[in-house]
Amino acid sequence: MKKLFALITSALLLASPAWAAESEGWLTDYKEGLAAAKESQKNMMVLFTGSDWCIWCKRLQADILQKEEFKTFAKENLILVELDFPRENKPSQEVQEERKALAAKYEIRGYPTLVLLSPEEKDFGRMGYQKEVSEFLEKYKSLAAELAKESTPPEAPLDFQYTIRINYKDAPEMEGWMKAMQALCNEWYPKIVAELNSPGFKPYTDVNLTVRSDPRGVAGTGGKNIFLSREFFTRNGTDAGAIIHELTHVVQAYPKYIPWITEAIADYIRLYVFEPNAPRPDVNPEKADLKDGYKSGAAFMAWLVKEKDPQIVKKLNTALRQGTYEDELFKELTSQSVNELFAEFLESLK
Repeated sequence: MKKLFALITSALLLASPAWAAESEGWLTDYKEGLAAAKESQKNMMVLFTGSDWCIWCKRLQADILQKEEFKTFAKENLILVELDFPRENKPSQEVQEERKALAAKYEIRGYPTLVLLSPEEKDFGRMGYQKEVSEFLEKYKSLAAELAKESTPPEAPLDFQYTIRINYKDAPEMEGWMKAMQALCNEWYPKIVAELNSPGFKPYTDVNLTVRSDPRGVAGTGGKNIFLSREFFTRNGTDAGAIIHELTHVVQAYPKYIPWITEAIADYIRLYVFEPNAPRPDVNPEKADLKDGYKSGAAFMAWLVKEKDPQIVKKLNTALRQGTYEDELFKELTSQSVNELFAEFLESLK
């Protein structure tokens, strides 16, 4: 009796019915999967398999698809669809015909085959069995990265002419320093434009750098005009990083000022692009707040670039420049809310 029970149990496990697939996060209807991909803006991974007869299909399940590392990644990044072609316990004739049509559409020649599709149903690659989950995921990420490059809109051309003007009539003793800052801006203005380039962007062709009396201030920017405090820069010497921060504001040209992220990106350019070898900001994970912006925001942006998406600053900048930015954009780009991301960032500091 025990042997009979074991045989029945094994047969049920090998059958891998549709309800079992769905319980593991795999949809079994292609159209449903496509709708979910469009709604979530996640890529689809469509598995063509023979669950009860294909030995490599079973190995793919055991070695890759049932591993927690894959499940965790897929939950955040993928819509999973399983199209099974079993020899026993076949689905309805209608379902079989639909799956055969999809197999023909995607020219499936063997099992298992994983077809990778964008939310727009663009076919960007094929995958099959691999022994290690890490290698499997690396291959997927590589194919997804190529898709991202292809789908990125062309950026604005960077062969533009520009002039950096300086005005130091209210501080003639700062003539030498102002000319040095003019040379700095001449070098870095096109670099920042390239760093924050976006489709259709047209940078200012002239930028004005003015030093004036402002005992309480440091610097400020309005449009193409940068204003520097005579008193602050006299006391603090050649704080070139502050100039780069303000020059970044000129390049940003956001129609709406959202303090935390605008300043975070400006300080990210200053601290991680202009001053990559300077000491890193000291962010206290017990006290830091998302809305702090500036140095803590810059460190957050650097962490996002390293851990989530190398292009995320440019993507956020594009939305801010186009006036379409909302905090929900982080969810679209990373599958995590901005608050979840910031909490993970602070945890990484501990």
